[in-house]
This record gives sequence, C-alpha cells and structure tokens, in this order.
Amino acid sequence: MEYENVLRDWLLGLVAALLAAIALSTTPAGESYLGILEPLVVVLALVTFLAFVLITGAFLVYTASFRD
Repeated sequence: MEYENVLRDWLLGLVAALLAAIALSTTPAGESYLGILEPLVVVLALVTFLAFVLITGAFLVYTASFRD
C-alpha cells in the first residue's frame, strides 16, 4: 500500500470538508447546519493545520539532510 497516496487523500478530504463548511456558511439555510457542525469544523481546521505544519517540517528536515 502506498502511504503517500493515503496521506494525500486524507489531507485532500480534510480540505474538502473545510471548503464544504465555508460553502455552508455562505447560505442562510446552511447557517443552521453549521451551528450543529461547528465543533467538528474547528477540529478539522486544527487537524488540517497541524498536518500541514508536520508535513512542512518533515520536508524541511528531509531537505536539510542533503546539506553537506
């Protein structure tokens, strides 16, 4: 199993969920659904941010390993 694809798909799923929450917030009827989903949206935003920070940090450590 290719872990790169799983990680990429997981991150894309998180971003898609956050975009769906933003789309819900722009419609009057979506506000009622967003009120229910607000804790989940906050957790998704936090997990997405931390995942991007970890991936960026791992990439920087990886590229620094090639420095002579």
